[in-house]
Amino acid sequence: MIASILRLLIGALLALALNVALAAPVELRPFDAKSMDAIRAANAGKPFVLAFWSTTCEPCRREMALWRALRTRYPQVPIVLVAADSPGEQAPVAAFLLRYNPGPVEHWLFADDFVERVRYSVDRGWRGELPRTYFFDAAHAVEARSGLLDRRWAEQWFKRNAPPRRRG
Repeated sequence: MIASILRLLIGALLALALNVALAAPVELRPFDAKSMDAIRAANAGKPFVLAFWSTTCEPCRREMALWRALRTRYPQVPIVLVAADSPGEQAPVAAFLLRYNPGPVEHWLFADDFVERVRYSVDRGWRGELPRTYFFDAAHAVEARSGLLDRRWAEQWFKRNAPPRRRG
């Protein structure tokens, strides 16, 4: 009995160590006043989601599991996450992303301490509340949401906007 428990414990510890060793470093692209145009261009003709969050935002932590679930269910819809933390906060942002694991999505970090300029480049009406999410359809008509996302609403948006999967 003790030997079985010990084997299970050792196996679990080895699996944990392997996962930590294989965890890829998080690539954080710099997000500045010109980044919005680059993201729109990279996603021309297709729907995508742009979500702003912070390491100090409790609802943002809870949303990470939702992003992972949506990305798994709708892999054809890009999700772009932007940390609205200071440019020098790369290490805490990367640690947050490794801990809360939003899945295989793009990661950006504010690259300008003048956050008003960055926010204005995204949305002239955005006052800095987090989380803040923009849902772009294929024509890039946008719906903005502030606060913790309603899971049902987000699922419906993805169902309406996810391009059909190709068979092959």
